[in-house]
Amino acid sequence: MAAEPSELTAVRASYQKQIQSATEPINARYLEFLENLKKTLGGAGDLEGAVAVQKGIDTIAALQVALPTSEGDKIVVWNQNNGGKGDRGSKKVNVSLFKDGREVWNKKFVKIEWDSATLRSVEIPVPAINADKLRVQITDSLDGKGGLSEVAYFRGGKNVALGGAVTVSATWENNPKHAGTMLTDGVQSTFWLLPNNEDGWAEITLKP
Repeated sequence: MAAEPSELTAVRASYQKQIQSATEPINARYLEFLENLKKTLGGAGDLEGAVAVQKGIDTIAALQVALPTSEGDKIVVWNQNNGGKGDRGSKKVNVSLFKDGREVWNKKFVKIEWDSATLRSVEIPVPAINADKLRVQITDSLDGKGGLSEVAYFRGGKNVALGGAVTVSATWENNPKHAGTMLTDGVQSTFWLLPNNEDGWAEITLKP
């Protein structure tokens, strides 16, 4: 089979990126509405309605296939399972990049796989962005007991989150063993834990 012209490859990539840029904000607003509707229905005792809305959320999420970038930049978020005890973990996260205090990119309602024995991760391709901070917000967790083991941001092939300072919304029992610094130590067997029944966030200062 003959190779396709490089011009075709380039214009297709540009076309796909334009579609992604145009539809991501629409999808994000729609998903946010569905998440709020699910909570409202669940709180009112309408479990069937909440399950139906969740199916809609899962359908949208499955269609949101992230496009790789030519630079290969990506954020990798590792889940945690409380050291293999299998009683803690996260289900969904929002990821944002900031420059000088201003948000310059985000990806909402990212599903992160969980396993009671094996650490799972999710890779999120990102465009080439000059950012100085990375924020990961846990929006859904296992039985209200969230946390993560590691966060990396590969920019130009280098993990610019490694060793970065970390600020978190809270830490389980203020235990330094599970503090936010565990997210950038390069060791996936260490992990940050949130207090029970709390959503929360971690903000990482990126290296130049």
